[in-house]
Amino acid sequence: MDPIDVLHLADGAPEVRFDVGDSVIVFGEADPALFVLVSGALEVRRAGTTLVRLTEPGAIVGELSLLLGTKASADVVATEPTVLRRLDDAEQLFCDVPDFGRHLAVVLALRLHRVTTFLGDLQAQFADQPGTLGLVPIVLDELLSQGRHDLDLGSDREPDAPY
Repeated sequence: MDPIDVLHLADGAPEVRFDVGDSVIVFGEADPALFVLVSGALEVRRAGTTLVRLTEPGAIVGELSLLLGTKASADVVATEPTVLRRLDDAEQLFCDVPDFGRHLAVVLALRLHRVTTFLGDLQAQFADQPGTLGLVPIVLDELLSQGRHDLDLGSDREPDAPY
C-alpha cells in the first residue's frame, strides 16, 4: 500500500476544506479521526516549531492520537488551501483493510528511524561534553528506553506549559 492507495481507500469519506492558517488538529484536544490529505499542504507544529511539512496526497495526520488513545500531541495547520478526507471510523479500517495498518506501521517506523538516528548522533556528539551539555546523552537514553506508560503531553519541568 502506498499514499495513493490510502487516498483511494478514503474515497467516499467526507471532504473537509481548510484555508491558509486554519487548524486541522489542535494540540491537547481529543479527536479520534484520521485525516487523509487530498490536496494542499499541512505543517505539523509543536510549541510553534514546524516538525514536518506534508504535501503528498495520501499523507495521514491524526494517527498518533488514534493509536495511543491520547489527545493531540501537536498542532496541524493548513499552509495553503487544503482538502482532506475525514475518517471517523478509522478503527474499523484496521479490521477491514489489514494492509492499511501495515502501511501506517511502516510510515511510523520510518519516522522513528529518522528520529532515533538523529538522537544517536546527538548522543555521540555530546557524550564527552562537560556541564549541562554532558547530560544530553543521559536524557536521550532515558527517553529512548521508556516503555509504554500513560502518556503526558506536557513536560515534567513545566507541567502546565502551553506545549
